Amino acid sequence: MAYRRFMINQWLPAMQTLGLEPLELYHTMWGAYPLRLVVMHAADAKILHDALHSGEWDFWWKRLHRFVNNSDFCIVPAQDWFQFCNNEVEP
Repeated sequence: MAYRRFMINQWLPAMQTLGLEPLELYHTMWGAYPLRLVVMHAADAKILHDALHSGEWDFWWKRLHRFVNNSDFCIVPAQDWFQFCNNEVEP
């Protein structure tokens, strides 16, 4: 419950302030814990770069880790079809 409140009331609004808009959330029950994927969109590369290199990003990324384990993120250029993470793209 605390995780959900944090995500809805703090983390997602903070990401929107950085220019990252939430698009989708996937929740999968697998094994003894849930897997979640939050898909965010930046209007352009500059917004994304500025967000990921800001002190606010660092602050909120650390706060998120109070609630989650084994988290990571990747950057995928937006397409009009289903996409997979391409770890070759640098933040």
